[in-house]
Amino acid sequence: MPPPATPPLDPAHAGFTALFRFLPEMVALSTLDDDLLVDVNDNWSAALGYSREQSVGHSCTDLGIWHSPADRAAIRAELLAGRDVVDRPVMLVTQAGAPLETLLRARTLRIDGQACMLTVCQDITPQRRLEKARQDAAEAQRISEVMFSTAFHSSPEAITLSRLADGKVLAVNPAFVGLTGWQPDAALGRTAHELGLWPYPEERVAIVELLGEHAVLRDFQCTLGTAGGSHRDCLVNASTVDIAGQTCLICIIRDVTDQKAAVASLHDSQNKFTTIFTSAPIALALTRIRDRSYLDANPAWERLFGCSRETILSRTSGEFGCWIDPRDYDALYATFASSDVVEQHEVRLRPLDRPGVASCLISARRLRVGDEDCALWSMVDISELRRIQAHIEDLNQGLERRVANRTAELTKALGILHQTQEELIRSEKMAALGSLVAGIAHELNTPIGNSVTVATTLAARTDDLIAAYSGGKLRRAEFDRFTHGARQAVDLLMRSLLRAEELVRSFKQVAVDQTSEQRRRFELNEVLREMAITLSPMFKNGNVTLQVNEAGPFTLDSFPGPLGQIFTNLIANALLHAFDGRPRGSIVVTPRILDGATLQIEFADDGRGIPLADQRRIFDPFFTTRLGRGGTGLGLHIVYNLVTQVLGGRITVHSSPGAGTRFILTLPQTAPARSEDRIDTAPGPIPALNFEDFGPII
Repeated sequence: MPPPATPPLDPAHAGFTALFRFLPEMVALSTLDDDLLVDVNDNWSAALGYSREQSVGHSCTDLGIWHSPADRAAIRAELLAGRDVVDRPVMLVTQAGAPLETLLRARTLRIDGQACMLTVCQDITPQRRLEKARQDAAEAQRISEVMFSTAFHSSPEAITLSRLADGKVLAVNPAFVGLTGWQPDAALGRTAHELGLWPYPEERVAIVELLGEHAVLRDFQCTLGTAGGSHRDCLVNASTVDIAGQTCLICIIRDVTDQKAAVASLHDSQNKFTTIFTSAPIALALTRIRDRSYLDANPAWERLFGCSRETILSRTSGEFGCWIDPRDYDALYATFASSDVVEQHEVRLRPLDRPGVASCLISARRLRVGDEDCALWSMVDISELRRIQAHIEDLNQGLERRVANRTAELTKALGILHQTQEELIRSEKMAALGSLVAGIAHELNTPIGNSVTVATTLAARTDDLIAAYSGGKLRRAEFDRFTHGARQAVDLLMRSLLRAEELVRSFKQVAVDQTSEQRRRFELNEVLREMAITLSPMFKNGNVTLQVNEAGPFTLDSFPGPLGQIFTNLIANALLHAFDGRPRGSIVVTPRILDGATLQIEFADDGRGIPLADQRRIFDPFFTTRLGRGGTGLGLHIVYNLVTQVLGGRITVHSSPGAGTRFILTLPQTAPARSEDRIDTAPGPIPALNFEDFGPII
């Protein structure tokens, strides 16, 4: 059956329906109690995506239109309380799940006796987007202004903003104040001419004209006046900007006064260098390291080589055949691969204008000229010196021959004194003690010499005093001067003798320990301090330093003599091998108490290290890398035997080339007993050291 015909609408109802359908807002009519949609207009369907047929008869909650159901409850509560809802922000959800921001208005209607809710929603999403865009633009402008203000006020370069037409200053930054001395309150509102900023007004005119031709002016050299009347050399970067309809000039000013002064000073230094280079009495030349060609030479060089400066420019000395041994020529330039300095290398050269050979001491230093590495060479002719030395050597050889003839029998007797390995080891140990004796004697020289001098002076003044007293000429002032001088002399004597006493006491204990292997109880730190004092003469040149750290109190029942021998040999080994070719270095001795019965002592240096191939053999007898140059190959062998056989410990070495060396001794607190040990609970008496047995000290 066809659906029943819809009764015709009266004109008013038809007009309302048409208005309802085409209102620009989203309009919906729903029951107040259960939220069922009774009708929706076209914009409702268009905005939310639900057609009228999909909406009518369903609740907004079932359709998921309410982003927050609490909003619907709050609106219903307002309407039940008899109040209309006006412009309430509500978030709705479209059929596609997209959020939709709206302003909602609602009121209650009664239709056919049923309470209904008429809802009108205005989509404010575009409006919110526009507001967000405006806010973002405002924030961007604010950030831009903050950044400009920050850059303006914190820039290390002086910045000014002025009117282009009359030069009136509108803004300056703190750097401008520091440069010119004009405070902002004194500068703003006045023209640059009034402030005296342009001592040469034509420079500002030139800036304005150049800005008329170019948008930006860069590094314009000019002179700026200051509040104190001085002038500063500056570089100006400038551009124009429109502010409130006016053309303004913004200038960034860099003070280059000091830079120009430095350049002038450099030119002055170059002139001085040229003068010194030209007038120096020794031969000087400048060459390019890359191709060894000459860049310059002074008159002394011309006299030495016998050719003019113009002849050798852009050529090398190798081309002229000046070098007797070309390998010297190559070796000198090869030095620059690892060093910046060549120090007093002796070479033989052939002058070009005369026969013969010249012996020269040649030195050089790398320097940068322009963008190239160059070498400045100095050459000193030592031919006459070598001739005199050769004559002296001839005289010495003749003397040596005469001495050799007279001592033939003694030489023959000495030749039969070959030592066995044990004898060599004992000799090595006694040699260390001999080194200590020599060092201590040298150290005692100063305090005892001072004491003798003071005592002699005091005796002479005492004789003068006695003579004056005997003759009845002694005055109070003379006696006071004598007592004052005597007090100073006694103080100096006490200091000198106390220093000598400290050295003798340390040496006596070390000497007794190192000439015997007597077992006794001793405190570790005390022995290490005595050894450091005794070995201090070995460090007199100051190139290598010795630092002996202390551990906590630790008493050993062991052999201080072998321990001192180990200390001496390891220090001597480091001084002989570790710092060859190095200007400075340090040795650090660090004891550590591992537990109650074990001690570890580390001997560390920052020298050139030991190659890995040599580390496996360093404790072998007669192994040395300095045979004939002070090395016997027995020092570390003795150390190894003393550590392992006498002290009952072990020794390890850790080293790598260029990273220094560490010898680590691990020793027991109580050394193992030996059949020949004599165990004493306290140190025995120390025999007195009679210096007369060894000859005079001074």
